[in-house]
Amino acid sequence: MNRIVLLIVVVSTTIMLYSCGNKKAGTETAPAEQKELPPSLQSADDAVFLVRLSEKEQGELNIETVEVNSNIIDYSVTAPGVVFYAPEHASIISTPINGQISKILKQEGGRVQKGEELYRIQSLEFGNLVSEYLQAFAEEQFQTNRLKRVKQLVEETISSRSELERATAEYERASASSRATYSKLKAIGVSDAEIKSFTESEKIDPVLKIHSPIDGVIERSFVELGQSVNALENLSRVLDTKVVLVRGYLAPDDARLIVSGDSVIISKRENNEAVAKAVVTSINPGLDEDSRSVITNIILSTSNGWPKPGENVRLEIKTSSQKEVIAIPVQAITYDGNQAVVFVKKQNGIFEKRKIDVAEIRDEFVFLNGGLSSGEEIAKTKVFSLKALSRFDIIAEE
Repeated sequence: MNRIVLLIVVVSTTIMLYSCGNKKAGTETAPAEQKELPPSLQSADDAVFLVRLSEKEQGELNIETVEVNSNIIDYSVTAPGVVFYAPEHASIISTPINGQISKILKQEGGRVQKGEELYRIQSLEFGNLVSEYLQAFAEEQFQTNRLKRVKQLVEETISSRSELERATAEYERASASSRATYSKLKAIGVSDAEIKSFTESEKIDPVLKIHSPIDGVIERSFVELGQSVNALENLSRVLDTKVVLVRGYLAPDDARLIVSGDSVIISKRENNEAVAKAVVTSINPGLDEDSRSVITNIILSTSNGWPKPGENVRLEIKTSSQKEVIAIPVQAITYDGNQAVVFVKKQNGIFEKRKIDVAEIRDEFVFLNGGLSSGEEIAKTKVFSLKALSRFDIIAEE
């Protein structure tokens, strides 16, 4: 009996000792709670990466910095351009009536002055218009004189008031008819001097004279002597190449920065030689369907015959930001994946790698929507070295 009791006591004691040993071991092997994650596992929004340079690294790298400021930035936009005829400096000459070309006074390449006679068109239609005007003019003269006589008779109480009213109505009707036939002649380009000559001539010459509406050169002729023409048919084209229209084709992102009045340097396409200066006249509001570009218009006076219509040119438009913006040098920016970053100087030998929000990138500057404040300093040189050191520091911390 005593042996059985002793055995039970020994087994119980052994079990208790084993249990206590396991609890102690568990306590010693439990991992300590990790309070901070390595930089590679931290949230991208909360992580602040600092690059610390030793005195030796500072001397070797010799990093140049630039202070960030918010200013109105001047910059230039380049674009291709094509030269066209300028508005009001090109004209299609057409015939206003049916007829036959009886005389051609200017040939292709001939220089003409505004108002100079170009063609003569013999036309029965024109003869009828002149005849109608002469009849209306004569009737108006008759009714004018008749009205004067009736007024005088009424004043002398020889004629009645009703007679005066009839004479007045007849005069107004004749005057309206005369004005209507006069307007028809003016509508087909007959000058006042020619209309006056009709009333002084004893015969009607049914020949319409076509005049040039502008100074210029006959660029092309569409008819020949003796050819029959219909109303509104083209006769020739007159061009004044002293002034041309240059159309620039801008990318939509560039076009939103350009305003009327911006200065432009126009150069030859093949050698970029600057030969003319002008300003932006206007900007088309929509996107051109053919080129998928925004068209800017520039009215330019030519020099020594250049540029010529149809020629391709290069435009350099000088403009500025419409409001104060933060712009940093292109060489100050680098990328961490798809994210643009810069290195902000915190103090000597310490730089913070900071994400920035890029609005647009130009030839020399990067315009920002956010990420930097005025007065901060950023690294301008050795940016890739700082980027490499920042990655080394992250790996070391991990």
